[in-house]
Parts: sequence; structure tokens; C-alpha cells
Amino acid sequence: MRRGDPRRSSRVPPFQDSRRRMTERRRKRKVVNTGLDGRIEFRLGLGLKVDMEKTLNPSLIRKAIKHLKSSDRVLAALIEEHGTCTITPALDNPFHALVSSIISQQISASAARAIKGRMFDLLGDNHFTPEGILKMSPKNYKTVGLSRPKRGCIRNLALAVRNGELEFSSLSGCEEEEVISKLVTLSGVGRWTAEMFLIFGLGKPDVLSVNDAGLRRAFRLAYNLQQMPAAGEMISIGEAWRPYRSVASWYLWRVVD
Repeated sequence: MRRGDPRRSSRVPPFQDSRRRMTERRRKRKVVNTGLDGRIEFRLGLGLKVDMEKTLNPSLIRKAIKHLKSSDRVLAALIEEHGTCTITPALDNPFHALVSSIISQQISASAARAIKGRMFDLLGDNHFTPEGILKMSPKNYKTVGLSRPKRGCIRNLALAVRNGELEFSSLSGCEEEEVISKLVTLSGVGRWTAEMFLIFGLGKPDVLSVNDAGLRRAFRLAYNLQQMPAAGEMISIGEAWRPYRSVASWYLWRVVD
């Protein structure tokens, strides 16, 4: 297992909690365009262009819920209990989303929320950027509660983005495995971190993270399994959820939240 591919992950998605802190001003930086095929596209504050028909949004989530309710009794019950899925991809700040995924590696959900909250309070909306990260002092990193290895990973990520080695705009149109293969070349980014970014950064609707410890526990509880499921069993159960496995995962995370 690669460094950055935690055996113990947060019980809740790594980025979603801090999305509430994003301001209306940043949200208004979106410009709507109509693509050549007539589909609505968004060009976002950091230059990220996405096809909204293939990105998690309220309309797609409604389609996902309808499909999941009809294809899986367990998920139908979870949907009834928890209501509408609230995944809101960080399309306006993919750098923030990836940093958040790194912070969430191998710590509890509450610890991740606390660190991200302190970091956001320190940097603010305008400065949660590669430049803002690189200006943080060792004392700042200690204050927010980041471990030394994660400090290095996040700084290396900030350098890669600033120097043009990682361009988020080049990821938006890629298939999932292509995005993963690009991200895992970065120090401290393993498959799990890349998968969380796919869901909560790019809003990919059909991601199933079989290495997520919380999700594995949720499978066992929700489906009354005798032991922790292997990857193959999770994939088999989730086959009926395609092409909305990200949304299904969100409901299963609620089981262990």
C-alpha cells in the first residue's frame, strides 16, 4: 500500500464538512457557457471546466437516488432515513479539495474536521491557495495540528501546482483511472486520496473506494456480513449501483457516521 493510502480513513467524506465555509463571493465566480453540443458547462474560478451532465449536481443526484432505490433494498432504506445526498463538489477550488483529502488520511473524522477548520480560519477564503500554503510558517503548521509528514506532502502539492507540474484543468475531462494515475505520482497521495478527490473535488458520480475503512465497516453493518468484505465482494454488491457508486457510498458512510 502506498504512503497516503490509509488503512484507517475518516468515517465521513474528507472535504464535505469544510464546504460550508466557502463564501457566496467565491461561488459567484462561476461563468456559465453552452458547449458545442448544447450541454451546459461551467468555467470556474481556478479555470476548471467541467461537463455538468457528468458531474454530481442536484439533477444528477436525483437520478442517482431513483436508480439506487429501485436497485438495492438496503440503499432504499438508507435513502429513506437520510434524505437527499448532499455531496457538493469543490469545483471552484480543487486545490482545497485535494489538500483536505491529504489532511484526512489516517485520522478520525472529528480530528480531520478540527484541523481543516483551524487551517481555514488561519488562511481564510482568499488565501487557501498554493501561495497561501507556502507562506505558512512551521509555527502555523503546528498551530493547526498538522503532522510533519503531512506538512511536507501539502507543501509539495502547493509547489507542484504553483510550478505547473499539476494542472487541475487537465484533470476535469479525464477518466477516473487516468486522474488517479496522475495524482499518485505526487508525494503522499495514494489511491484512496485520489478517489476522495474524484468524488469531492471533481464530482465524479461512479467511484467506489474499496480501500476506505469506513466504507468497509458500513458494508459489513448494512449488509449483515459475517466479516469485513474483501474488495471483490464490495465490487460485486456495488455492481447494481452503477453509474452512481459515489452517491451509494455517501449513504453507506452515514451508517458509520
